[in-house]
Amino acid sequence: MMRIGAETTMKLLAVLFVTAFSTWAQTDLSGTWEVTATPEGKQPMKLDAVLKQEGTELSGTVNSLIGSGPVKNAALNHPDVTFQFMLGKYLFDVKALTEDDQIKGTFSGPRNMKGVFLARRMAASAIPPVEGVETGKLGEAEYRIDIPRNHNGSLVVYCHGYSPAPGKYDKEKPPNPVLRGFLDLGYAVAQSGYSKGGWAVKEALEETEALRKYYAGKYGKPKRTIVTGHSMGGTITIALVESHPDAYDAALQLCGPIGPTQSAFQRRIFDTLVVYDYYFPNMIGSPVAIGDDVDLSPEFQQRVQKEAMNFPDRLAAFQTWSILRSETEMSQVVAFYALIQKELMQRTGGNAFDNRNTLYQGSPDDGLLNRGVKRYPSDQKAVDYLKKYYTPRAEPKQPILSLHTTYDPLVPAWQANAYGDLLRLNGGDSLFVQRFVSRNGHCTFTPQETVNAFRDLVSWKEDGKRPEPGEQK
Repeated sequence: MMRIGAETTMKLLAVLFVTAFSTWAQTDLSGTWEVTATPEGKQPMKLDAVLKQEGTELSGTVNSLIGSGPVKNAALNHPDVTFQFMLGKYLFDVKALTEDDQIKGTFSGPRNMKGVFLARRMAASAIPPVEGVETGKLGEAEYRIDIPRNHNGSLVVYCHGYSPAPGKYDKEKPPNPVLRGFLDLGYAVAQSGYSKGGWAVKEALEETEALRKYYAGKYGKPKRTIVTGHSMGGTITIALVESHPDAYDAALQLCGPIGPTQSAFQRRIFDTLVVYDYYFPNMIGSPVAIGDDVDLSPEFQQRVQKEAMNFPDRLAAFQTWSILRSETEMSQVVAFYALIQKELMQRTGGNAFDNRNTLYQGSPDDGLLNRGVKRYPSDQKAVDYLKKYYTPRAEPKQPILSLHTTYDPLVPAWQANAYGDLLRLNGGDSLFVQRFVSRNGHCTFTPQETVNAFRDLVSWKEDGKRPEPGEQK
């Protein structure tokens, strides 16, 4: 038998020690991990874990939207790892393999729950978010990030509505009550001001997504990212969750036009201006050449209102056709629509609407109206732009909850219904719920109604139980 000398034995032990040490050093599980636990037949659960490894000892904490709990009873035998963690009163068991910056395996939990466990190491450069407000500029777009004291690890991306100018942010100004509601629930809130005003859907899509990536790169990927927005921001919300289904976990669409923009705008904005110009010619210039004096100032709106009241029969006919309920509301809507059309023509390089084959109805005398309205062709480049920004795909991969008032003079309820119509044409609407608030006005939800809708959406995503459509309380 071959005998090994003491010196050779010591060398072998040293090699084994170095090899073992190197193996554990390369697979040190210390750090922050993004965790996805997917129960069989249910929606994935998003968690995060902060682990600490000392030799073969593993400890740490697992965090979720419903609470946090310790890692316990861990056993490391590279590449195998087993451990338990608590969430509330529930105990979960994990059996997995470590591979590079992943922990892949299975988990089991209460009530025979079991499924796939996957953890990915978060970038070491990410810093834990702390309470405060961050403002700055990404490219040409200003942004604001609010992080609450009770941050739950998740993010709300908020998209603002139509504005003639890009959004600006004052770090010292408190968030509005709706965003305050999200913060009180523990969510960070990020919002882009967009680099341009007007129908800035193109800019908003690019710059809001850039802001989301900036947040994830700086603070680590959130456990959940939910996108929401009012009015034009509702359109952007739908576009983002459809275009980036892996980046956004759910969407809360608030009072936006969410059908195909080109057809929806023709039916409401352009046709309203065409019929208004028939009853009150030259007050706005024309639907394809809006006058330079048209703006949202009280003075211009008073001019529109005064002119209408000088011709009560015409005013009554226009209100019957447009379903606008007062002279004040009529003047506000006409002025706003005229400015939108003017900005759209500048943005797209032409008129996106063709009413040569439109049959107008709903007036006291539809024959007279159709003989008298002016007809206009569209410019194809303008049509193409509006179709692109934005025609919904209506094939959502994530839950969408939509909220609208029963009477909205700017974005009528039929525009909210348009997305559901598209979904049914595509074969199903299981990931879409439409709710209403019984109130007049554009986006006139209370902060509590919005927060309640948000809670219902989060519950849908976490529990997989689709909320009932109907009235939002």
